[in-house]
This record gives sequence, structure tokens and C-alpha cells, in this order.
Amino acid sequence: MENYQEITSGKEFTHDFSAWLTSNMPIYREFERQAKMIASRRDRYSARTIAEVIRHNSVLSEQGSQWKINNNRIPDMARLFSALHPQHEGFFQIRDSDARLGLAA
Repeated sequence: MENYQEITSGKEFTHDFSAWLTSNMPIYREFERQAKMIASRRDRYSARTIAEVIRHNSVLSEQGSQWKINNNRIPDMARLFSALHPQHEGFFQIRDSDARLGLAA
């Protein structure tokens, strides 16, 4: 198993992503599963779309679903996927985010 603490402590991640990831690993694992499936068919895709699909499917399949994905977490999940799966470099377009730069309200 990868050392997520070490990977997510870098400056490219928001300061509290590592703690969020520890509490929400099932969400990241589903994001990763979906991304791998899509990456086998496409060269590029939207991390936000994957998160929306996860939200949609959890509402359909679970009563009282507690899967909540803050939009500020999506770029960090995309960065983590890229770090863990270098063979899919460029799959997500990675940009600086206000949250990562400490500018988000």
C-alpha cells in the first residue's frame, strides 16, 4: 500500500488533504477505480465529472448516503491519482487551485 501521508504532504496538495483522505479513503478508492476504468478508454477526462458520477451513483444505490465530496477535494484527488499512476500522466488537466494556494473563502 502506498504511503499516502508522504505523497500528500507535498506543496501541490491542500494542507489538510492528508487528514481528509484518511477519513474518506472509500471516496478516493472509488474515484481511483472510476479513473482507471476511463483511462483504459480515453487519454483525458474530467476529475469533476468522475466526482459527480460518484455522487449520482451513491444517491441511487444507498439510502441516506453520507458520501459528501467537497468540490475543493477534487483537484487533490486528481493530483493523487496522477502521482500514484504516472502511466496516466496528463489524464487530468492539473491547475493551481485557490484552495491549495490558501485563497479560498
